[in-house]
Amino acid sequence: MNRTLTALGAAVAVALAVTVPAYTAYAAGGSGSTVRPSTKSSKHPTSTKTATPTNRVTPYSPPAAPQAVTPSAPSTTITPSTHFSVRVDRTGKKPMDTTWPSADDIFTRAELRQVLPKLTAVRATQCRTGSLPDGGSTHLSTECTLNLRITGEPNDDRSKLMIDIRGFGLPQQIGRQWSKDLAEAQDRSAQRPGLYTFYTNKSLGVSAAFTDGTTTKVLLQHGNVAGEVWFSGIGFTTLTSDYLKSRKLYRQQIVPALVQLLGAKLADTEKATA
Repeated sequence: MNRTLTALGAAVAVALAVTVPAYTAYAAGGSGSTVRPSTKSSKHPTSTKTATPTNRVTPYSPPAAPQAVTPSAPSTTITPSTHFSVRVDRTGKKPMDTTWPSADDIFTRAELRQVLPKLTAVRATQCRTGSLPDGGSTHLSTECTLNLRITGEPNDDRSKLMIDIRGFGLPQQIGRQWSKDLAEAQDRSAQRPGLYTFYTNKSLGVSAAFTDGTTTKVLLQHGNVAGEVWFSGIGFTTLTSDYLKSRKLYRQQIVPALVQLLGAKLADTEKATA
């Protein structure tokens, strides 16, 4: 149930035209237990109080990443123009995907212009819906390519952001997948030192984040809701007059700002339904 996206990373020689295989959105609900009053009889008087369902959800604490770095605060903090209000189902029977954000507008033009002042337009293409655990498909886009029009960029080298909403659900549910992916990334990073960058947990206002050399992966958590969003950047080679400096600017300034933005946007959540 993976959907590998492409394009950003610590390696400078990033391909500017990448094929993105399709993946499956993996998370929607979760499971939980409800406290029930005892039905045992007793000769002694019993309290008339009964236990009530609880909305408390166990949070997820991501493992500390190896050699994690704490990035300096982005020079520009993006002010969100929209927020997510995601709900989850503690029984795991209702995907509640109608409350998810859509990949085509997860980053608005107003938001992106705060780190890309010369941006004039954003157009979503190649959008796909994702499969859900119950066998259905969400009507919202879980994967899109955002084509950016930035003044000064040549037509044959336009920048793009490729968005992959992996899913939302209860923290422990999302966390199990994150722990698995993180462990695999750690194994791969040992074979390819310098390619991966692991950010210190909570350093950018999100539970965790790392880049695998092509894709930035972000773990969001707020209240009873957790989610995972990936994004990749293609192009971004003419942000300055120098190719290497442009890519460095993307990695060191734009990426952290977008990670921080995602954390700020998941700021209005509702309790899991019984």
